Amino acid sequence: MTRSACAAAAAVLATALLSARPASAQSSYDPRHEWRTLETPHFQLHFHEGEESLARRFAGAAEQAHARLVPILRHAPEERTQLVLSDDVDDANGSATVVPYDIVRLQAVPPESLSVLNDYRDWVQSLVTHEYVHILHMDTIGGIPRAANSIFGKVFVPNGVLPPWMIEGLAVLDESGPGAGRNSSALFDMYARAAVMEGPGLFRIDDVSNQPLDWPGGHLWYLLGGRFMAFLRERYGDGAIADFIQDQGDQVWPYLLNTLSRRHFGGKSLDRLWAEMEVGLRKRYQAQLAEVRGRPVTAPALLTRRGAFVQHPRWSPDGTVVAYFDQGLDERPGLRRVTADGRDLGRAAAVEGNGTLAMLGPGLALVAASDVHREYRIYDDLYLADLDTGERRRVTWGERATDPELWPGDGAAVYVARTGGGEHALRRVRLDGGPPETLFARPGAQIFSPAVSPDGRRIAFELQEGGRRDIVVLEDGSLRKVTDEDAIATGPCWSPDGRWLFFSSERTGIYDVYAWDGSGAIRQVTNVESGAFEPRISPDGKTLLFVTYSRAGYDLATIPLDPAAWLEPSAAVPRPADTGGGAPPVPDYPSHPYRATETLGPTFWFPVYAVDSAGTALGLVTGGGDVLGKHLWLADVYYSLSGRDVDYDVAYLGGWLHPQLTLASSRFVDTAPTPPGQRSQLESVWTPLEVGLAFPTSHLDRSHLITVGWRATLYRSKEAGPSLFRNGTAADLSLGAFYGDALRFTRSISPEEGRLIGLSLRIGDPAVGGDFHYGSARLVGIQYLRIPFTRHVVLGLRASLGLSAGTLGGRLPFELGGVPGTPLLDLLLGTGSPPDQLRGYAAGQFAGSALGNANVELRFPIAEPRRGISTWPVFLRRIHGAFFLDMGTVYVPRQGEGPGFTFRGFDAVRFGAGAELRLEVVLGYYLRTDVRIGLARGLGKLLASPRPGDPYALTQFYVAVGPSF
Repeated sequence: MTRSACAAAAAVLATALLSARPASAQSSYDPRHEWRTLETPHFQLHFHEGEESLARRFAGAAEQAHARLVPILRHAPEERTQLVLSDDVDDANGSATVVPYDIVRLQAVPPESLSVLNDYRDWVQSLVTHEYVHILHMDTIGGIPRAANSIFGKVFVPNGVLPPWMIEGLAVLDESGPGAGRNSSALFDMYARAAVMEGPGLFRIDDVSNQPLDWPGGHLWYLLGGRFMAFLRERYGDGAIADFIQDQGDQVWPYLLNTLSRRHFGGKSLDRLWAEMEVGLRKRYQAQLAEVRGRPVTAPALLTRRGAFVQHPRWSPDGTVVAYFDQGLDERPGLRRVTADGRDLGRAAAVEGNGTLAMLGPGLALVAASDVHREYRIYDDLYLADLDTGERRRVTWGERATDPELWPGDGAAVYVARTGGGEHALRRVRLDGGPPETLFARPGAQIFSPAVSPDGRRIAFELQEGGRRDIVVLEDGSLRKVTDEDAIATGPCWSPDGRWLFFSSERTGIYDVYAWDGSGAIRQVTNVESGAFEPRISPDGKTLLFVTYSRAGYDLATIPLDPAAWLEPSAAVPRPADTGGGAPPVPDYPSHPYRATETLGPTFWFPVYAVDSAGTALGLVTGGGDVLGKHLWLADVYYSLSGRDVDYDVAYLGGWLHPQLTLASSRFVDTAPTPPGQRSQLESVWTPLEVGLAFPTSHLDRSHLITVGWRATLYRSKEAGPSLFRNGTAADLSLGAFYGDALRFTRSISPEEGRLIGLSLRIGDPAVGGDFHYGSARLVGIQYLRIPFTRHVVLGLRASLGLSAGTLGGRLPFELGGVPGTPLLDLLLGTGSPPDQLRGYAAGQFAGSALGNANVELRFPIAEPRRGISTWPVFLRRIHGAFFLDMGTVYVPRQGEGPGFTFRGFDAVRFGAGAELRLEVVLGYYLRTDVRIGLARGLGKLLASPRPGDPYALTQFYVAVGPSF
């Protein structure tokens, strides 16, 4: 049990220190980085080589955020906040946590053109402000939680376990000054307008409090949370919000949100306030749509009806096919094609991440895709994708390239390169090889969506500079502005004859398509109620293709290109003046080489009550880790009351090395094997040292891992008497190899394509320092298959084989049996089903020196109730079921015979079958798991002839938590 306690503490610490980073295949920072630290009055900012200039901008923005936000939220942290700035992911993001200390992690990349973060005056200021709101919010702790933290370390954070819409909504509220940020974004406003005005109305508060299944998914936390907090500010003021936060930080039971709401927000529950916000939004959007309908409304023909994330459409040169990037909720992302008359041609190539593209022909595209680069980074690069076969050929390597566009007629392409330090460059490269050429770059400027004119003389692109996003044209080395206004303009493209430049702008508060004729005159091409983005003109010049939007998400639409129907554009709506303090200062703070020891000390401790083989044990667990994850450590020490021993468990994880290093040492009391009928004997099991090295090879859609290790364990009997086990030292070498490409999507009930394969070997021999000869091998394979023509019906297949030889005191290394059925313990310890299952038999019923096991499950969705009670931390998301067939056998050596293996034939295989009803629940807003209610029947040895009776077979009812496999 102490090992489980230490593992649970390790999970908490690792999550706090590393897992708060943006989701990716990464496990830690690149150990090749050289880090320095900037010291400011309220922050320590850690940055690696190449990022000092940007780090100083972030340091100034952080101090500016501190000065602005502390009076609003009425809290200042007692400790300096740790900021970590890294440039290893081509995705604008950040994260924050206050456990075990205040940490903000920042990615050194500006948002993309149509990111929901694209409305900013200064992306550095917006990013650090948003994340620092989280710190001030979650770090507000008082009352009994504060007193407990003064004893145990910062482990009780009542403001950190709120519904995600409340945590993110507060940060959205203050992430930018007026007229910028997600609460002012026309893109986000479009999401809210569609959510309110289409379908059954606004998403319920219980659904948004958990993990929504429908588009826009997790964006709802920011979208509606930000608007709800703005609603509360407008009605009750910043003081009421700050009082709510202070009150919440005092709570021992942190889920009394409606009680606190009534106390601070006019005696009203959050549910009632949510409904009142919806009424206000509906009135606002009705007035906005009435204004749109005052002029002819564009009625496009839908080319796709997929919803979710459909973007970056491109015509093939012959105009017969449109390719686009699709990142839906039901399958893996990739390029799809549709004919000009709307016939779906299906997915053409799997593409992770970016998805911007250019078309070379109906069956060939140049696409930007994301993948892991040198194991610790996720970069975008250009590939030539065959849309008929799905095969890809790399064009750039580590170029961090996005937004490709073909150069007319000479086998080259232009694209945007992220050059480090938050900078961009417009570059040109030949597709048949050669170094790239920089066409335009300017310090502090962001570049997006280049479009080359048909004659190759002009390049239009988006330029974000000085707090504004405009369309510009580069010709003969000179820039000319197409737009020069507060509105965000995006997605330029040229007409086939080069006369018109089309683009999208939110100058009226709704994104529409506009056209510029080169003389300075601008015409409004569309007048839509939702939004119109990424215009593209058909090669014959007769059809305008663009991305549109509905409550279901994005889709492609077309209209005839008729200049006579175009409108005079309305004047751009001016943005409010920036009251956020202006551009952040760049002070000359001192810096020094990073020192891991400053954040490495113990950060928490807990008393531990455990049970070992002797009986009760009492102790404590503690741990720590530096902010970069170079060193993580955990230790527990306890006294076994019956065993009369002081035992311990210590683990160390070194992220400073590649391969990753693990060290461990432990001692505990166990039970030694004894002859039949004899009383169990206690023994001391001491592992002075266990060493492991992990060699990962990661991709966004698959991963490989090789592990090697060595350990030595000393076994010493604590009692006199007969035993099957002699004292001695077991030393062994281990090798593991793992591969996984199993994928699960938003609406999946389980992984539904791909596989997991694992092989582990362990060999003990005096040659590596021990007294025993033994060995074991274990092979496990899992395959997931979606049943064709169904929605998320999955066939899951699992097979495992275990073999052992030699002896380690007569211990049998493999167990087989049913589900223990201890759901609360499963949930707390993160266990669930045993790795090898034979349902319909008692848990651990069979043990042996060899094992064969196979499981077949047919998994199918049943219902999507998506129901909770207000903001209670329990939510029933979905119901699904499974029929299963288990089979397995173990080889049990005869008495006096050491572990080994003799094949006894398939007539020794036992079977079990049954069904499970699975409730997919969300606990505490963030933990999604399955509660499995099962009925299984042991069927005995079905292949034996004649078939014998089986005294071990059961009709078994059980409840378990977590997936079966």
